[in-house]
Amino acid sequence: MHVIIIGCGKVGSRFANVLSEEGHDVVIIDSDSNSFKLLSPDFNGITLTGVPIDQDVLKKAGINTADALAAVTPDDNINIMVCQVAKEIFKVPKVIARIYDPSREHVFHHFGLETICPTDISVNVIKSIIIGKKEVQTQTIGNKAILYRQERVDKSYIGKKVEDIELDESSHLFAVIRDNEFNFAKPGFVLKKGDEIVIASKGD
Repeated sequence: MHVIIIGCGKVGSRFANVLSEEGHDVVIIDSDSNSFKLLSPDFNGITLTGVPIDQDVLKKAGINTADALAAVTPDDNINIMVCQVAKEIFKVPKVIARIYDPSREHVFHHFGLETICPTDISVNVIKSIIIGKKEVQTQTIGNKAILYRQERVDKSYIGKKVEDIELDESSHLFAVIRDNEFNFAKPGFVLKKGDEIVIASKGD
């Protein structure tokens, strides 16, 4: 894949290194050339110094043929502008932005942009640990973050069919893990002692 990364901070540089190790064509852009010092000596991609919202800079990065773009600068405004340009003008197939302010996530979704918010993810993971849940994973689908958590089946659920398990309106029993085997929670599947259930719920 040809991937453009905007921002060479801790996240951007790490992401670039991982993609480079896997053999992808990576171009990383940052306004400060010193940021590229965070890249691995084995990084095989291209570094570009310049303003990431400048279309000429993006063209030098090969945005016309890019398969994906990830904007991970510390500035939400830059991330949203770059993603808009990539999506609307250059028609990049996959565009994702990291945002710091959860209250602004709706702005990105309004423009049809996928986002990842470390603040929300951290809060949800910490909350899951405090209240005894575990293994929380987040996936953005459409304009909503979906949280997946895995937990030991409650004693009151044993012997019940999955369709008889009552959860809150924002949650859905997605799967059952039995003897380390993954099973979709299809109607008629009866829960047993030792099962673990995977619950999907909408993020805040």
